[in-house]
Amino acid sequence: MLTLRWMWGLGAFVLLGVLTSLVVNRCTLATVMCLLLVPPIAFLAPFALGQGARNLSTLRKQLAWWHALWLLMFLSTLVFRMRDVQAIRETAVDFWGAYRIVLVGTIGLVLALRLVLRQTEWIGSLFRGLVCAMALYAIICVVSISWSVYPAWTMYKSLEYLLLLALVAAILATVRSAEAFKTLFDWTWVLYGLLLASVWFGVLVWPQEALKQGVGLLGLQLYGVLPILHANTVGELGAILATVALARLLSVTQCRANRALCTLLFAVSLVTLILSQTRSAISGFLLGAAILFLFSRRTRAMAFVISAVAVLLLLTNAGGTFWAYFLRGQSPELFQSLSGRVGWWEFGLDKLLERPLTGYGAYAGGRFAVLEEMGVTSTASTHNAYFEVIIGTSFWGLIPVIIALMGIWWVLTRVLRSPSFGGVDRQLAVEAVGVLGVITVRSFLTSHLIWNTSLVFLLVLGYAEFLRRKHKSKAGTTAQLVSAERR
Repeated sequence: MLTLRWMWGLGAFVLLGVLTSLVVNRCTLATVMCLLLVPPIAFLAPFALGQGARNLSTLRKQLAWWHALWLLMFLSTLVFRMRDVQAIRETAVDFWGAYRIVLVGTIGLVLALRLVLRQTEWIGSLFRGLVCAMALYAIICVVSISWSVYPAWTMYKSLEYLLLLALVAAILATVRSAEAFKTLFDWTWVLYGLLLASVWFGVLVWPQEALKQGVGLLGLQLYGVLPILHANTVGELGAILATVALARLLSVTQCRANRALCTLLFAVSLVTLILSQTRSAISGFLLGAAILFLFSRRTRAMAFVISAVAVLLLLTNAGGTFWAYFLRGQSPELFQSLSGRVGWWEFGLDKLLERPLTGYGAYAGGRFAVLEEMGVTSTASTHNAYFEVIIGTSFWGLIPVIIALMGIWWVLTRVLRSPSFGGVDRQLAVEAVGVLGVITVRSFLTSHLIWNTSLVFLLVLGYAEFLRRKHKSKAGTTAQLVSAERR
């Protein structure tokens, strides 16, 4: 008799085959979307809404002061207007810039008050472990004000990032259990879920702005309208939430309590990812999903999925269709140049040779020394976190960033291999390492890793450091017990 798991797998395989057939035969996008979204939403929505309401009610009772500051951080990352270099030089701080400064300033004020009143000793926490590595990067960014091509820009961006790290340090100084840290994960995914809802709200209200026509095989590309989200950011949002939903579906405990909610979130996030046509986000999701299957000990399921995809690619012309989708209507030359980014990096490396030991100032080098000189005035960064660090601070800033990223990978994978960590610790570690896979792939084509929009990276950084400190505390306690027994 077929188990429920295999029935779900068989159903997914059939649905994938139908979808491939529809795309190969160039069926209308509306038909494909209806087949994908309308039936599951109609069936799952009542159950998912009920589960979501219960989860929110439980989470609301667990919210603390640091959840409020995390919300302010999230709100400060939202973009409601786009500016080019000329507009920035004419008016450095406009209304929306002031809005962001007020939010970030409020976070700083609360942290300062709690430090002065000795309610949260976060300075020591800031200069420990993985958080310390990123704090050193932020301090190097502050120092780069002295050689920046736009000192005011470097000063604000650097202090803002240092302040966000201080909030992570304050949370680490406060949280004592994995259950408490899980509320921060849940709170973050609630906020990102609302952001995903805003994307689809834009499709309903402003379809012309939300769906850019004439892009790639699908003929359209999904954008966020209010707040403004580029298609690449929409894709990253979909990839992260799909990874989170998949992680919780693979978790026995989470799946039992929230199966409908997680299934609906996974479906909507995956469709969002596909419509965004963001290649790096798709690659990141595939890596994150493979990591989840591996560490969730679902190797049979992973083998089944790989086999199903291989059959479709070999026995149909789905491979050609997928490649056409992946090219997104670009020529092979433009695709190989990563949509022109390689040209930016080559020009930037030539510029870096003029200042090999300092760069051009954190957060200012890429935009004002490279892109502006190339005539690219509306793009905020060079779309590569590591290049952005190098062009701003040379190798001085790159070293702590690499140490922190490698340290996060090492801590999370060590915990997942250790039998001494289980329960919520392991569940969150699986979720975090899957999301880290998405973030790492995206870091080569975006600057979010070291930008103010790095909320998810800071979450994963904070949890990895929480686990590191917990392991160190356990090791210290064990050593004390052994020493006492010997005496």
